[in-house]
Amino acid sequence: MEIVNLKCESDLIPNLIHENGIYPAYHMNKQHWISVDIERYEDIEKLKMLVDMSYQLVEHK
Repeated sequence: MEIVNLKCESDLIPNLIHENGIYPAYHMNKQHWISVDIERYEDIEKLKMLVDMSYQLVEHK
């Protein structure tokens, strides 16, 4: 299983974790991070959006 951890806006997480292949990131802060099974998650465009969002949230300013 290949997993990527992504930082996410906390108000989106409750809805996202109901999708197949997206889980709370148990080893990270569950309020701000999700784990995505990249082999199981089928919406590639949404995955790209989540990666972009994560980058924006963690980039150094």
